[in-house]
Amino acid sequence: MNWTTSLQKESKLSTLIKEFHSLLYNLYCGLKLLAFRSDQLKCLTVSHDQLFLLLICYGLTAVIATYWITERPVFEWYGLGYLGIELIGILLIGFLLAKFSRKKDLILKFLILVYCISPFLILIFSLILSKLPDGYYLLGYLVFLVWKYSTYYHIVLQIQDQNKITALMMTCGLFITAYPLIIHSHTLTFWYEDYYQTNERSIYTGDILNYVNQEQLYYDQYRLLHNALNLIHPGALGKPEIFFVGFGSDATQDVFMRETKHIQNASNAHLGTIDRSMVMINNVKTMDSIPLATSTNLALSLAHISRKMNLEEDVLFLYLTSHGSSNHELAVNMWLLDLNDIRPEDIKAYLDEAGIRWRVILISACYSGGFIQKLQNENSLIFTAAAADKTSFGCVNENEFTYFGEALFDQIKREPYSLEASFKMAIENIKQRELSEDLPHSEPQLFIGNMMLDKLKQLEQEIRFH
Repeated sequence: MNWTTSLQKESKLSTLIKEFHSLLYNLYCGLKLLAFRSDQLKCLTVSHDQLFLLLICYGLTAVIATYWITERPVFEWYGLGYLGIELIGILLIGFLLAKFSRKKDLILKFLILVYCISPFLILIFSLILSKLPDGYYLLGYLVFLVWKYSTYYHIVLQIQDQNKITALMMTCGLFITAYPLIIHSHTLTFWYEDYYQTNERSIYTGDILNYVNQEQLYYDQYRLLHNALNLIHPGALGKPEIFFVGFGSDATQDVFMRETKHIQNASNAHLGTIDRSMVMINNVKTMDSIPLATSTNLALSLAHISRKMNLEEDVLFLYLTSHGSSNHELAVNMWLLDLNDIRPEDIKAYLDEAGIRWRVILISACYSGGFIQKLQNENSLIFTAAAADKTSFGCVNENEFTYFGEALFDQIKREPYSLEASFKMAIENIKQRELSEDLPHSEPQLFIGNMMLDKLKQLEQEIRFH
């Protein structure tokens, strides 16, 4: 190796070290920009090499951060699409900035500034914001967005010589171009959960993993539903009796499966439904033995049970547990299958078509108070885990119950002879638990029709002698 070649290699190494040193300093400037420091713009190193390195840094940060928060992660390239759309939006705003200011080099400077702060934003979102409890997530996310776009406004304001109108326009432009990504913020990930490698999504026979046979699962429903409904005995004439139907419809978390079974057991033991109860559950662990919790199965079950009931005197206890949405739909989710969510109109239609008059409807889900208005009548009792605009708590895979389900289970066991008082006590217990855990109150809702008030008294007399 001659002296000239050695000098060239040393020069390249020195340049590389210098670029990485500039990268670190640019990131340091980005951190200060997030604190709205105005003196950092003149300290930036603006070059195409720095933009390339910042893009690589941002991409690697996204890969590592989303890996950290994904259980059983498997790599996927979808995150590149998110980053690509984001880059196009930022390029468009940078182009407009350069056009308005007539400074051709402004687009590069703007890109450098944005990608100086981007790695920190993805870290904050992935490692802090995504870990917030459900009750705080929306507020946290709104604060995060305000902070993020305030930083963008601050950046544009500096490079546009304090032109507030232009800065506001450009910030709004950034928000508009990023809006599809904002409403689907979970798509910024390079990882998905490997469902095939978890007991929650698969069946093991020894060391052999058997995948779900979707076609067979559909055809099995007739047999499973027939077996479950065949165990239900007709009610006896002359006394009001309870028929219990449990519906745990989200397979993504085992808590709904466990809760449905526990509430059925409590109903059988304390409300006398031992030969008048059935459940439908969405879970891989039960799909060979229990019918799926689907809209169709619910309608068929209610129609069949109504033929076993003495409709003028018997009461249906319908317990539904799942995730709920702000547009008041109950999630119906069985991994791999495309199932319809359930609306309050659906439940009402199924009950009306079955001719079931006396109804106790218990719904453990977020926003479930939104079901009451469309389900209520003089012959119904409706008890929901939350108000129409509130979330409920306890939907954790490892839990035996949601907060609502556990409070209800305890009250069924302890005070089975006064249902109205038991439900009101459950509301108070939930409130105290949420206060002790510093959670916003979910505000469970209880509606009892006038005719149902008298019916409950008759029913409690029968339960007392059970």
